[in-house]
Amino acid sequence: MEGLETIRPAWIEVDLDVIDSNIRSVRQRLRPGTKLMAVVKGNGYGCGAVIPAKQAAASGCEYLAVAILDEALELRSAGVKTPVLVLGFTPPEQADILVANDITQTVYLIEAAEAISRAAVRLEKTAKVHVKVDTGMGRIGLSDAAAVVDFVRQISCLPGLEVEGIFTHFAVAEMEEAGDSEYTEEQLAAFNRVMEALAAAGFRIPLRHASNSAAILTSPQSHFDMVRAGSAVFGTLIAPEINREYELRLALALKARVAYCKTLPAGKYISYGRTYVTEKETAVATLPLGYADGYSRKLSNRGEVLVGGRRMPIIGRVCMDQCMIDISRTDGPVRIGDEAVLIGSQGGETITVSDLAAVIQPGTLDLEITSLFSRRLPRLYLKGGEVVAVSDLHGLREIKPVG
Repeated sequence: MEGLETIRPAWIEVDLDVIDSNIRSVRQRLRPGTKLMAVVKGNGYGCGAVIPAKQAAASGCEYLAVAILDEALELRSAGVKTPVLVLGFTPPEQADILVANDITQTVYLIEAAEAISRAAVRLEKTAKVHVKVDTGMGRIGLSDAAAVVDFVRQISCLPGLEVEGIFTHFAVAEMEEAGDSEYTEEQLAAFNRVMEALAAAGFRIPLRHASNSAAILTSPQSHFDMVRAGSAVFGTLIAPEINREYELRLALALKARVAYCKTLPAGKYISYGRTYVTEKETAVATLPLGYADGYSRKLSNRGEVLVGGRRMPIIGRVCMDQCMIDISRTDGPVRIGDEAVLIGSQGGETITVSDLAAVIQPGTLDLEITSLFSRRLPRLYLKGGEVVAVSDLHGLREIKPVG
């Protein structure tokens, strides 16, 4: 980390080479001509959005997707020119912002489409929209084929509006490896019925998309004109079998430097609530991060950290900004400034996000953990093992061009 001495001593490393490798692995499964949309919502699933978005574009992704307008504006403010789709709801009164920044919006309400049309006319631009179809997720979107046809007929007549895409979202595609494919097949059949109804009415929408990361890899019949990859891009767990088969690797590591070391006698309490008491003389190290950084308080007295290539238990409650570990079992001395790995590898040991998920609560998703990592954790972006960009509370700076 030479030259980065001012960076906070708790940080996330994002390996852009891993993101590139994951994207290439996904691309190999697509039919020629199928476009790839990289989903960078939720602050890039914890990896940060801007630099991964630039890497995704450099790796050949034709489209980007976010959840909300502010996420799209963050990309545009950073100079990202790749088409961006907002997957969620944007209030009609924000239509001018959408159109002015060439952001594609998901639509399923006529009022929203009309507002975007009026903004496009005012700004003398063409606004692109994608129609959302609900085939069984139960969130947003039109759920009846006849209603979809009627909606497309109405918005196709609006000036300044281009109906570029139509899409749906699968609810259980990641569970197909466990044999739960019937529901995905039902959703796919429902989406195909919508496509057939549109074709019968004379509509051919250019970009049809349905596949999320899991469906890209398990349901090739659902690829259509474009697919959406989020977990697959960042390597967060889709399903163990899927990640292994397609050689998807986690792009993120969480690390910290030891802030303090001390030796306590038996009978001393550690952290809030006196939930841990030393049973014997214990060497304790303090790490400068906690639950305000997204490192869950549920890891108190249960999680592990790598120091010196060995697993060290967290002792006491995880605090807002700090946590403590028992370093008594290290082979050598632990010093202030030594590197601790909370997610990632050190020596011959690895702590995965799934390891944390299993401790926090059964059913916890990997991306649920990573997407909660705070923006106050600096993101260091590596390429070829070298830091090429840094994002922290002071802003984003690219040391070398990305993409």
